[in-house]
Amino acid sequence: MYRDLLQIPAEHQFIRTDMKWDIGKKQDIDTFWYDEKNPVGDVIAKYVVKVTKYIYPPKKSDISFQKYSADALSLLAEGELK
Repeated sequence: MYRDLLQIPAEHQFIRTDMKWDIGKKQDIDTFWYDEKNPVGDVIAKYVVKVTKYIYPPKKSDISFQKYSADALSLLAEGELK
């Protein structure tokens, strides 16, 4: 799902490397970490995807992402996914 939203090329691997769930009184936040690998297997970018689920009406979800360089030192892009 996130692969398509982030427009990762089909020939690249998109591998989840970690995840964390934070449960709160008003919202839950699921955080996922991914590596994007090129066809040769080199990591070319790292992603952090956060899904915020609101418990009370209207019970919506927001999905945001941050894209980092392969060494995770430079933020390359960030935004909302729909």
